[in-house]
Amino acid sequence: MALSIPRSLVECLLLGPDGDRRQLQDSPILGDVWLAFANQPNKAHELLITPHRAQSAGFVATMLNERIQEWRAHDEDFAEIAYLQGVIAARLYFREVLGIVVPMTEWWSSPRNNPEMEIYLNRDLGLARIRKAFETVNKLVLHWSAPSSHPRVGTTISAFDRYAAVAGLILWASDAATGKRKGDSVSPEELARRILEDNELIRNGLQEVFVEMRKEAQQDKKAQNTKTRRLIFQISLNREATASVSRSIPAVKADAARKLFSINCSRIAWAVIDAGIQGNHEAFLDARGKSSRVLSSFDFTKIRQIVSLDNNRLLGVKGQNTNAGEARLATLLHDKLKSKPSKDSAIANLRTLAADAGNGRPIDWELVKPFVQIKVDTSPESDHGTHVGGIIGASRNTIGQNHGTEEVEEDNVDGMCPDIQLYDFRVLAPTLKETEFAIIAALQFIRYLNQKNEHITIHGANLSLSIPHDVRNYACGRTPVCTECERLVDSGVVVVAAAGNLGYQSFETKEGTYDGYAAYSVTDPGNADGVITVGATHRYSPHTYGVSFFSSRGPTGDGRMKPDLVAPGERIRAPFCSGWGDLDGTSMAAPHVSGAAAMLMARYSELIGQPRRIKHILCNSATDLGRERSFQGHGMLDVLRAFQSF
Repeated sequence: MALSIPRSLVECLLLGPDGDRRQLQDSPILGDVWLAFANQPNKAHELLITPHRAQSAGFVATMLNERIQEWRAHDEDFAEIAYLQGVIAARLYFREVLGIVVPMTEWWSSPRNNPEMEIYLNRDLGLARIRKAFETVNKLVLHWSAPSSHPRVGTTISAFDRYAAVAGLILWASDAATGKRKGDSVSPEELARRILEDNELIRNGLQEVFVEMRKEAQQDKKAQNTKTRRLIFQISLNREATASVSRSIPAVKADAARKLFSINCSRIAWAVIDAGIQGNHEAFLDARGKSSRVLSSFDFTKIRQIVSLDNNRLLGVKGQNTNAGEARLATLLHDKLKSKPSKDSAIANLRTLAADAGNGRPIDWELVKPFVQIKVDTSPESDHGTHVGGIIGASRNTIGQNHGTEEVEEDNVDGMCPDIQLYDFRVLAPTLKETEFAIIAALQFIRYLNQKNEHITIHGANLSLSIPHDVRNYACGRTPVCTECERLVDSGVVVVAAAGNLGYQSFETKEGTYDGYAAYSVTDPGNADGVITVGATHRYSPHTYGVSFFSSRGPTGDGRMKPDLVAPGERIRAPFCSGWGDLDGTSMAAPHVSGAAAMLMARYSELIGQPRRIKHILCNSATDLGRERSFQGHGMLDVLRAFQSF
């Protein structure tokens, strides 16, 4: 079993010890990637790779795929390299990140690092440099394991030496057996002893990686000139996302606004990017009780397999497929598809998508669509998306129409816009492998649907999901998913996101564990500037109870006020896949704001395509609850005041 390198040791080596610490590390491998490999060093991790600004994602994905295939030879463990606009997903081992991906980065070829790299790439000079660097590393390790016994050492070690030290430690950990039973932990003192004991082994292993990189570059001059120079900007984790109407509708005065302004939202369409909507639920039927107002359902949980470059290897023509290829076709060509393509057509589409990467072409979404569009009555794996969709657009009037009953439970009430059209985008899978890549794909597909028509087809998108953000990784609000949300806003679509449910957390210190409120806890994509980020409050007594204890707090890591406003998020009643039920969280608060934005566009058509103006109206008309700005933002959503202020 591989050793696990603690986060505190990784940060000590990359940034320095407490009291003498840098805030940021220099390499293109972001902090969460270092920590993921340190925790599970011999596992392939899901990564998002951002191409250099001068390169297309398809071209970089093709170059990367060629190198990985050479590295793994006939290995059936596929990297599943796939690309979208501006981002590449790959499942890679640590040695592949070091030996293939990093040399393709701008950082690797920069004049600042080049002299040091040349030393490391030389067998004799490199080993001497590694030995010298590890003299300081050893002191840092000892101080980390027993700070009272070993005084803090000055960080006389270069940024590249830090990179090499942590890389060598993770390489060593991937092969080192703990000598303990599975599940037992190694004490800091024991881990420090092992590191010092195996110092020579760590240094030699690190040197082997650099020598192998030099050998490959010498054997392939073309690779040296093109493949390994300024193709990649940075490497981050392909992060997991989690799911982050009773008296809440009157609380935000949506019912009063509907009556006073005679609002009809039947020409407004909203995307719910979530776990899926039960499209044939009675609450989503049209006024006649016949057709679903969920116009289309798209399942993006398998987008990685659809646009994977491995499809060129897996899928032949006319039955000449590998076993893995047949398994992939069986997974993609399921009975829930709205228009299931033939096997030959599916193979042709998948191979074309893979080939387009090498030709520098963008994703052809028409080829993707047959694999992701599913029947609207397909049952989701959880109630979350149906509940969110119901807060936006459930209709009380259609309940019971198909069963000849006039009895409707008192709590089963209209959503914000009971006549709105909905689009169902499924990105949250039941296996907790919900990825940032799938969410980005859904956001890009919405832009595609809007661009193919002369008018906006989907006016807004609701993301009641939460991706924890590590402030050391990026300029806040510029993660891949945040950047894609900004592109969607710039295209004229309102984007509403939950702030997250990390406002109250357990913290572990040297003195023990304690609970407390957490600032800077807003999650992605809520950190994006153009997104309307929504915190939670009590469903009908916000002035009394204030902001919900669980609601994530701002400001953002770069000092912007978030959340933008708050809305009801406690014990909100809305449809489940079967029946109705209550849920809590900022996931429930966000669709109240989505509904408010839709109502504004339905009443004032000139606001269509003006998402930043809509955000301004909703924020400036919010009701101040008298709480801290970092808790409440501009205050409580007030739909009636928003209409009166326009």
